[in-house]
Amino acid sequence: MKPPAIAPCLGVPDTQATVDFYEKLGFTALPAGDDPNDDLRILLFEGEFALMVYRDEHLRGWLPMLKDTPVGAFGMFYLAVDDFDTYVERIRSLVTVQKEVEHHGDKIFYFTDLNGYVIGVNQKRNR
Repeated sequence: MKPPAIAPCLGVPDTQATVDFYEKLGFTALPAGDDPNDDLRILLFEGEFALMVYRDEHLRGWLPMLKDTPVGAFGMFYLAVDDFDTYVERIRSLVTVQKEVEHHGDKIFYFTDLNGYVIGVNQKRNR
């Protein structure tokens, strides 16, 4: 697996609940290392790195400057999928839909995860 240039690591209150949520949406979770006391998890989508999730208290301990940052911080992430319509229909009942829009001919489906992070689903483009 080739790591991306930027790898998001989201602080979450309950790592296992977050992993369970994303697995319902078609992601696969892997442990990030061999330490059983470390709950950092790598999430793959269609076999490719997507993001990491880490218990918020551990992340705040690792980087103390984040101690006052709320979970679900401002911003959004995009998930590019091979078949937009099929994927959106599959997850629609599993997520809280925030917005559906067509922008410059591209459909985007925004939802929030159980921690308040905003994910925008769009059609993968072949370049």
